[in-house]
Amino acid sequence: MNGDKQASEKKSGKMALLLIFLTVFIDLVGFGIIIPVLPKCAADFGADAGTVGLLVMSYSLMQFFMTPIWGRLSDTVGRRPILLISLAMSAIGYAIWGFAGTLTMLFVSRIVAGLGNANIAVAQAYISDVTTPENRAKGMGLIGAAFGLGFTLGPALGGALSSFGIHAIGYVAAACSGIAFLFACFALPEPKERSQAGHDRFRLEGGFIAETLQSRNLSVSLLIFFLSTFAFANMETTLTLLTVQWYKFKEADISWLFTYVGFVMVLVQGGMIGRLSKKYGEKPLISLGSVLLCIGLLLTVLVKSVGGLYAAMTFLAIGTSIVNPSNQSLTSKLADPAKVGGVLGVGQSLSTLGRILGPIVGGYAFQSLGAEFPYYIGAAVMLLVLILSFSLPKLAASGNGQTSSEPAKAGV
Repeated sequence: MNGDKQASEKKSGKMALLLIFLTVFIDLVGFGIIIPVLPKCAADFGADAGTVGLLVMSYSLMQFFMTPIWGRLSDTVGRRPILLISLAMSAIGYAIWGFAGTLTMLFVSRIVAGLGNANIAVAQAYISDVTTPENRAKGMGLIGAAFGLGFTLGPALGGALSSFGIHAIGYVAAACSGIAFLFACFALPEPKERSQAGHDRFRLEGGFIAETLQSRNLSVSLLIFFLSTFAFANMETTLTLLTVQWYKFKEADISWLFTYVGFVMVLVQGGMIGRLSKKYGEKPLISLGSVLLCIGLLLTVLVKSVGGLYAAMTFLAIGTSIVNPSNQSLTSKLADPAKVGGVLGVGQSLSTLGRILGPIVGGYAFQSLGAEFPYYIGAAVMLLVLILSFSLPKLAASGNGQTSSEPAKAGV
């Protein structure tokens, strides 16, 4: 009987993981449809590069405030209700984009969608509820896979829809979130038992944040969270404007470029990063990824051909696919095992802060200093990350989260 019960629970857990993967994936396809065409759509309504940066920033700013709130609320009222609310808000935000006739409506659309798309925190908490500690890392990897696949398929779909105009793109994005809502409503069950995963991962009280940021073990890796995201956001905000200005790209061309970047990221994160991490360790990979990302950013503005641009995007996509998961893995190992969730929550908030400031700086630099400057700034930041990576603590051979220079209790 016990064997049958365990087999049934295991099967139920796998089905729940599949359902949450499909829910997040469908929602992120809608996210991916909008991203490549957003700067040009805003420019068509009269936005300059600085305003485009603010438009991109507004989405991340809402995520910054709402992510911990959604995570904690899901501990209280349930994962499924919060997922349904956030998916509905995403659909409404994208629908507003479809109806948009002014730049103001585009801002409203991104703010509402940002409020909804903080649901990744709830999806991660859901996975914590339905997986064992041994399978949790694999379960969390499904979120990364869903994001990568959504970011690959979404821009391709956006490119195919671009000939139908801005409104069609908004409607289809809304439909994707609407389908994800219906899927979660009718197929996704509430976990049988809820952990305090939302609270643990997003307990951002001032004392805990200060203690975490001041930790000798964690301060450098947490700074890398912010810097690497900031550098990438400089590129992400201005790449569309750059390709339109230099290569006369249309919406379809831009979408295919973003699709290519997403495809490379899926290949690296899905098939390479795990093996590389086991063979070489996270610290050398962070250094390598920083170099590749720096090269990619520089090549983007040094080459003067479409083929060279795609080569630059290859370096850039591989670099960011190596830096981010390697740094997240290292941080989780350096942290006190009892506080890993909270520490990663601080890291995620710093990444979101990079996504807030990066578009502002990138948009301003593009408009005031020249099209090349967001990429020079990003490359300089990644050079700083490379230098910082040499000072990262070295994990002990046991890989239990202790460093070779100080015991684990010295960290947060």
